[in-house]
Amino acid sequence: MKMVNIMKIVKVMKVMKAMKAMKAMKAMKAMKAMNRVGQMVLLLHSFACALKTPKPIKIEVKNKSKKVEFVKSRKISPGEVIRVHLPFAKNKSANIFYCRKKKIMYHSFPDYNEAFISESYFSKMKSFNCYYADKWGKNKQRLLMVSNIPKEFPSERLRVDKKRVTLSKKDLRRFLREKKVLNKVYAGPTERPLFVKGFALPLNSKVTSIYGSKRVFNNSKVSQHLGTDFRAMVGTPIKSSNAGKVVLARDLFFTGNTVIVDHGLGIFTVYGHLSKINVHEGEKVIPFSLLGLAGATGRVSGPHLHWGVKVNGNWIEGSSLVEATN
Repeated sequence: MKMVNIMKIVKVMKVMKAMKAMKAMKAMKAMKAMNRVGQMVLLLHSFACALKTPKPIKIEVKNKSKKVEFVKSRKISPGEVIRVHLPFAKNKSANIFYCRKKKIMYHSFPDYNEAFISESYFSKMKSFNCYYADKWGKNKQRLLMVSNIPKEFPSERLRVDKKRVTLSKKDLRRFLREKKVLNKVYAGPTERPLFVKGFALPLNSKVTSIYGSKRVFNNSKVSQHLGTDFRAMVGTPIKSSNAGKVVLARDLFFTGNTVIVDHGLGIFTVYGHLSKINVHEGEKVIPFSLLGLAGATGRVSGPHLHWGVKVNGNWIEGSSLVEATN
């Protein structure tokens, strides 16, 4: 009896072990199945995320504006131009910029205003103030004092066709008509700047006659050369010193075939004695646009380019503008 009972107990224990083993196997299989499902879920989630358009990352860029120093005094010589940076007007109703009681155009940038001050060849050599004021010249906000520095100019003698020195009645009438046209052109400058970069010389050649030289024509007529002459053979391409708008393109008595470009802010450049004009009035030009070909038209002693620069009503030395804007 006892042996039989022991055998039964052994069988029961074996069955219980087998059942435990089967449960363990089932549990292992279930865990493996769950792992596979979990992996599939993770893969599907990753794929779905990849299909979604990522949100843009906001990058905060600090505005590192150039610090501008506002000076209280500047120096200038006859026939020169200077570029000045001005603080904003404190009184919005008195924000017109004046120098010697003359209105000067300016352009506003985020941190300052910018203007060009020119000095006449015929300067009286007196210092002057520049300031903001209202349209009546009142409520002044003083900005800077401009001092004059003396400058000497050479003289030269030239021989040209007599009819270009002593004008006939017919030529005088033509000259006076052209003078009215030119006065109208210079009286209506574009207020905003039409250029972005600095000015450049129109030719990289020898200067045959500098700005400001006193000229004696045929040992009699005396005048001042308020431009720069560059050596140029007939047919040499003549290009614009900067971007702007062509406001005159025609034949004139003294400068022959002439192109005038308005650059805005009261700045004009003139290209004279051309053999051919390649632009028309009203045409917009970019820096180094072909304006025409060099020649020997008008009052000349030989082929060359006459380059004139006018800033706020004064004829100034062109290289001064190049230096001021570069």
